[in-house]
Amino acid sequence: MASEPVTTTYERLRDRAKRVLLGRGGVASEEQLITALFGSVGNRRLWAPFLAQLLEADNEVVRRPDGTWALRNRPLPLDEGWPRSFVALDVETTGLRPTRHRVIEIGAVRYVDGQCVERFAVLVNPHRRLPTYIVRLTGIRDEDLLTAAPFADVAAALRAFLGDSVVIGYNVGFDLDFLNFELRRIGQGPLPNPALDVLPLARALGVSNGRYDLDTVCRALGIARTVRHRALPDAEATATLYLCLVERAEQANLRAPSDVRTETARRPVVVEAVARGRAVLDRRLLDGAPELPGVYLMRDALGRVLYVGKARNLAQRLRSYFAQPLGYTRKMDGLLESVAEIETVVVGSELEALLLESQFIQRYKPPYNTQLRNHESYPYIKVELGRPWPRILLARQREDDGALYIGPFRSSAAARSVVELLHTVLPLRTCHRSFRDARSYGQPCLQLTLGRCIGPCTGRVEPDKYRALVEIAVQYFAGNTHAVVERTQQLLAEAVERLDFERAARLRDLLRRSEELVLTHQLVENTITGHPCVIVTPCPETGDRAFLLVVGGRLWARVLADREESNSDVAARLQASWERARRAPPWTLDQETLDATVILARWLQRHAGDPTVVVLAEPIDWEAVVRYGRELPEGALAVHAPLEE
Repeated sequence: MASEPVTTTYERLRDRAKRVLLGRGGVASEEQLITALFGSVGNRRLWAPFLAQLLEADNEVVRRPDGTWALRNRPLPLDEGWPRSFVALDVETTGLRPTRHRVIEIGAVRYVDGQCVERFAVLVNPHRRLPTYIVRLTGIRDEDLLTAAPFADVAAALRAFLGDSVVIGYNVGFDLDFLNFELRRIGQGPLPNPALDVLPLARALGVSNGRYDLDTVCRALGIARTVRHRALPDAEATATLYLCLVERAEQANLRAPSDVRTETARRPVVVEAVARGRAVLDRRLLDGAPELPGVYLMRDALGRVLYVGKARNLAQRLRSYFAQPLGYTRKMDGLLESVAEIETVVVGSELEALLLESQFIQRYKPPYNTQLRNHESYPYIKVELGRPWPRILLARQREDDGALYIGPFRSSAAARSVVELLHTVLPLRTCHRSFRDARSYGQPCLQLTLGRCIGPCTGRVEPDKYRALVEIAVQYFAGNTHAVVERTQQLLAEAVERLDFERAARLRDLLRRSEELVLTHQLVENTITGHPCVIVTPCPETGDRAFLLVVGGRLWARVLADREESNSDVAARLQASWERARRAPPWTLDQETLDATVILARWLQRHAGDPTVVVLAEPIDWEAVVRYGRELPEGALAVHAPLEE
């Protein structure tokens, strides 16, 4: 109870601070806020830390580099007319969610008194592959971004270009949200610029017949556009559109942004009638779609698979596409317009849906699946045990060269993080010396001077000492992570002590990604070497049960039980599958089988101890296994309902 008055006081102080900021156009100095909140500037050193603690806890307030405080989205002086000096902004991204996706291009144009005076355009390296639909939409390719600067290197130039200008944009909240999340990732505060969205103005003036995307509105006003979905051309189009709309607004006696808000409140706003899937999809595509769980494949007129998805209720999921809006989204950008056929496959369990979806994606490589992966690019981590001074590096293929290959791994970025972490912690060589002759020794490189390598090239390093470091790396993948984690934490603490927060953040991120990858690797390894099992699922084909035999981390067989079939007959077929699995030669996890094995491993981990999972141990009474599976109540099988995509 004692903390309640304190919390209330803090909230009142924050509200008062924001009122002060509002009264000063969204920006105030430290002295002004201290005077307004505490009535004195004489003890600035006393009050400044408390002010910082008070305001940094509020997401609506940001401290700017010059020491002043500002509202995150500073308000415009709504009654002072339409600004003619501004910066029009647009960004292109890898997707729609700022928390998950990244900026790939920034475009901006500065206007002074209605005239364009400066342009800003830059590509940004997102450090990830671009989704196919983004490449198709923007024309930006992965190779275009290889030499582009990361966002951290362009943030200062962007802030300098924006300055204190009013930022305008078409649905400007989207652009600012992405930029502010990027700034947060590099430890900076959000942009404090006042923002003005052009979209509500276009709606209030009713300049389009229902649709209010940028291209449609520009076309309605006769604004020519030759390049679309690129940041700078879109920013230029937004600026031209804004000035055109301002002229119309003033003719309609809307003299300032506040008039638009008042007018909007007084009369109904034109509601955007977004085109929906029903406008391009044939209702006959729903014919025969079952009200059952399963996987669906969307095909074009040539029979090519465009998209693969899964659903608890296939008919319901497919009906939802008819109501979904067309436009700039992963599924809607050109997908529904191209669908000529939808194929459905009914399954009885979540696990089967996941495996079948993965199998179809791998087989057909549909362009609209963001989870589509190039399996050949799954990397291995290679430890050159066959060489005198082994290196640790990434490899695209497993070769018969005496090296230890760990993996493969589904994420190249995570695998690179592990290699970087190991080289940060362990002073192993990264050079390309062959060490086959005397010329390979001598003339140490900079890595020795920096302490990043113990220098086997000097000829003074004992092989056993070097091999001990290599063994620490190998043991890291086996789950013995203590030595690497302890050393990383030590380096992190040293970086914090030196106030090198950028290095500390880098070490923290490397350790987190590495631990996630090692945990997944261990999970897969444990599944491959673990006990075989039978998973009991519903069987839509027979209305009875299906028995999934998992051996060595692979789904070896799916034995269906018919209602009229005896337990002994089903058991005989299950046992025959088991015998074939035992006679099969050992298999090695590779890039083609990795996805299915990961799905199985994660599913079994999540459902460990579930009554539908029967762990097998010799001797196996197969008839008892079948009898047990058939006697399971329907409620116990609910865990197998396929998840919505």
